[in-house]
Amino acid sequence: MAKQRSPSYPGITLETALARAKAFYRAEDRHETVVATAVGHWKYGPKSSGGLVTISALKSYGLMDDKGVGVDRKVRLSQLGLSIAQDDRLVSPERDEAIKKAALNPAILRDLWERYGLNLPSTDTVAHYLRVEKLFIPAAALDLIKIYKEVVSYAKLGANDSSSESLDSIFEDEIIDEEEVDSPVSDLPRSPNVAASVERPTAYLPQVVGEEIANIRVSRSTTIRLTANGPYSKKSMEALVAQLKLGLDLGTYDDLPSEDEDF
Repeated sequence: MAKQRSPSYPGITLETALARAKAFYRAEDRHETVVATAVGHWKYGPKSSGGLVTISALKSYGLMDDKGVGVDRKVRLSQLGLSIAQDDRLVSPERDEAIKKAALNPAILRDLWERYGLNLPSTDTVAHYLRVEKLFIPAAALDLIKIYKEVVSYAKLGANDSSSESLDSIFEDEIIDEEEVDSPVSDLPRSPNVAASVERPTAYLPQVVGEEIANIRVSRSTTIRLTANGPYSKKSMEALVAQLKLGLDLGTYDDLPSEDEDF
């Protein structure tokens, strides 16, 4: 009996795919190159399955084109891939729209978006749909669900779409309107579960101009967004991680409310 294979889907997240598209652009610019050379830009060997999965995913997201077969097969960034890789602006609505286009380029991700959008049901329900209706094997179905969730979050799908629920609206109950900021502290509602020593007025935080490099949901009602207002490197990210770890070790965050910890 032949081994069952799942339908095609991108084997890596959109964020990873874009990082590899940029690595390819730094090495090859607009030019094409043979597959054996291309996968080397991502630290894979010529026959590595990881390199081939990356190329397949970049094609699926619409970031890469190819031609030829076998050892003569060549790849290059597509116009969509170039438009993203070349855009180094900290704030770029055009790049944001291009990323959204890439996010929904894979047919199966577009199918899930049109079916569920932001209102994704339980993993079991989605996995059942993928297995029964789309003929995915169980492991691939679960992998695809994880990728879909990452793509929706990373590309901010629905954020500027009036026909869909905004991602931010999921947490709108936690945001205080600007008109409420001037209220006296004594008028602000207090949670009985928060110790008086850590109670503080909630203030409106103006939007920070810069590149959002992380958007992480840490509880049912809280998302932490990390924004860089200038260039950053691997070393600076390591320094950030070290600072957060130090805060944990020192107990800086121990007094924060824990009622919302579980997802």
